[in-house]
Amino acid sequence: MTGWLFLIVLLAGCHRENPWNPDVSKVPVKIDIVRFDTMFYGAKPEKLPLLKKRFPYLFPEGVPDSLWVKKMTDSLNLDLKTQVDSVFPDNSKIEGQLVELYKHIKYYFPREKVPRVITMYSDWDYMKRVFLADSLAFLFPDNFLGRDNRIYASIPAYIRHWMTPDHIAVDWAGKWATKRVPPPKTNAFLDKMIYHGKILFLQKVLVPSKPDSVIIGYTSKKWEWARQNEKDVWLYFLDNKLLYSTDPKLDSRFLDLAPFSKFYTGVDNESAGMIGRYIGWQIVRKYMDRTGADLPALMRAPAEEIFRKSKYKP
Repeated sequence: MTGWLFLIVLLAGCHRENPWNPDVSKVPVKIDIVRFDTMFYGAKPEKLPLLKKRFPYLFPEGVPDSLWVKKMTDSLNLDLKTQVDSVFPDNSKIEGQLVELYKHIKYYFPREKVPRVITMYSDWDYMKRVFLADSLAFLFPDNFLGRDNRIYASIPAYIRHWMTPDHIAVDWAGKWATKRVPPPKTNAFLDKMIYHGKILFLQKVLVPSKPDSVIIGYTSKKWEWARQNEKDVWLYFLDNKLLYSTDPKLDSRFLDLAPFSKFYTGVDNESAGMIGRYIGWQIVRKYMDRTGADLPALMRAPAEEIFRKSKYKP
């Protein structure tokens, strides 16, 4: 091959369109965000009847008004409001991410409806981040204030890592995918890995601007560990015959949110948590590369078929 021909082929390869990063600029999306949190916390008690009338679904019957007044005037909640308002003084950080997310959702799923977004506080539950209903969605901005925010001081570092504004769209995409990807058909470890792999693949497709490490919630150090040790982890799973094991302890060892995975060896503290999810993601990626399947087909495909057709071999 001559030098010029080689250069042409190289440039053509470099400019090949990424099928999972389409131009969505012309997809029309409008997000309606209602900041209930800023209306409720710090409001004067006499405003409560108006709030209850406007948002009846947020005030369960039987709860006395005195409890709502206590919540809206509590000093801890008012301090939290100061923190939230400093990070989210307006809707721009939220709206920008959700518009891009729903542009991608509607590109792949045109009939998908954009819900109305209500912001509220999580009552100090750091795992309560996004809740999706049919026509309404609830976002808890108090759990996206930044990993170094002082109110998170008692929360473990591996959880604080993804409590940042940049994770709003990623978490939202994960909730969206979880509601649509069928659960594993069996309790086999492989089925669970590929289920989580489907979720991560969809998150990356729907939020392509975010780095892979942000999608899975790893620090850069943990991400590099997962990449560099992928082959060894896979061999560990094979050597210990874990793929078709139904041992429920494998969930806490390799799938659940944790600071590290549990091989019961000296590498544990250095390892990346949820490494089973990471491996499942790589299997799904290989499957999509080899088959060219679309997203609905991926969501329906059985785990065993995905594994077989992926020919995964790190």
